[in-house]
Amino acid sequence: MYRKFKLTIALTIFIIGGAVFPAPALCQAITLNIGESGGMGYSMFGSSFLNMKDFNSRLENNGYIPLSGIFFSVGGGGHAIINKKWIIGGEGHSLLGGNETNGNYTNSVIVSYGFFDLGYIILNPGELRLYPLIGFGAGEMKFSISEDLSSISFDQILDSPGINSEISKSELVLNLALGADYLISFAKTENERGGLVFGLRAGYCVSPIKGHWKMGDVEITGTPDLGFSGPYIRLMIGGGGFAKE
Repeated sequence: MYRKFKLTIALTIFIIGGAVFPAPALCQAITLNIGESGGMGYSMFGSSFLNMKDFNSRLENNGYIPLSGIFFSVGGGGHAIINKKWIIGGEGHSLLGGNETNGNYTNSVIVSYGFFDLGYIILNPGELRLYPLIGFGAGEMKFSISEDLSSISFDQILDSPGINSEISKSELVLNLALGADYLISFAKTENERGGLVFGLRAGYCVSPIKGHWKMGDVEITGTPDLGFSGPYIRLMIGGGGFAKE
């Protein structure tokens, strides 16, 4: 299921993020006879923070090194701007960096999630846009313990088949954010303009309904609390454009 989810995220980023290059064409497609509209696609990177306190307590009690709650966030997305005000789009992210090695074992946490976004531009001086945004989506979290081996024989696998352990869970996730972006126009005509987009987005992810950890199809009991809830901050860089009739 985790692989299918990552494939979905990747396809979402590819389709939406493709707006980086055909931005002017996208603008023409969504003009809709309601004034100036546009679109943009972008890569996003920054930091996300998760509360690892309960999870780390269980790791330490069993002799493992606790994990950092600070993750490197990498992803991408895009959105359309309708009639200078309304934002409709999507985004996907992976959170990396939560791993520690203790002796021959490495334990790690990897998180991925994606959102369908809705927003409204509240300030628009020149090419600067400031907007609150809410995203609806789902996330996948994976925790693994793997034994570091320089080499291993087939007989060792038969003697100790549990060399690697991996559990995962999925949850519904809400994204509450405040974003700002700025368009540097390189190509302008009377009715169209396009160029590079730079921006910043900060927010908080919330998982209102907790999921269950599973190993394959088997539910794991007695797991400590670890969810998708936590703040983040990300930089945005991409391309976009606007058009009017």
